[in-house]
Amino acid sequence: MAIYQASKQLTKFIISGVLAVGVDFTVYFALSQFMDPSISKAISFCSGMVVTYNMNKFWTWKQPEKDNKRLMLFTLLYAVALLVNVGMNNLMLDTLPNYTFSFALNNDTYDMIKSLVIGVDKLAAFVIATTASVAITYIGQKYWLFKEKDSNTLDELE
Repeated sequence: MAIYQASKQLTKFIISGVLAVGVDFTVYFALSQFMDPSISKAISFCSGMVVTYNMNKFWTWKQPEKDNKRLMLFTLLYAVALLVNVGMNNLMLDTLPNYTFSFALNNDTYDMIKSLVIGVDKLAAFVIATTASVAITYIGQKYWLFKEKDSNTLDELE
């Protein structure tokens, strides 16, 4: 039963995370066209943080009670993850070669209508930075922030 519960929580964490990363990714690429990558990454990470807090609190870990201490601890955990995320993103942008994928939309006479260029370094840096911060936040949420209360401990206290 414990394995089933853990796999169910991990699945919910992943689904919540995919949605949060989708928000993070969209905001990052939209803002990075107009501002410094570090600032756009920080803003996008915080946007994803709002999504993941609400989904994980209410759905993954099923702890709907209002708890300001938990919110502060969550913010602390995500501040650490933010530093890792932005730092890893910058490290990868400095390390990875600056290749791009170019896509062209042509009409039937092969006249280019529109082109799209995506930086491979930006995409790879985003994925690596996100992976590093996901590991930190999963461990922090499961074993520290939203850890289940031990029913034996509660029984002993009564």
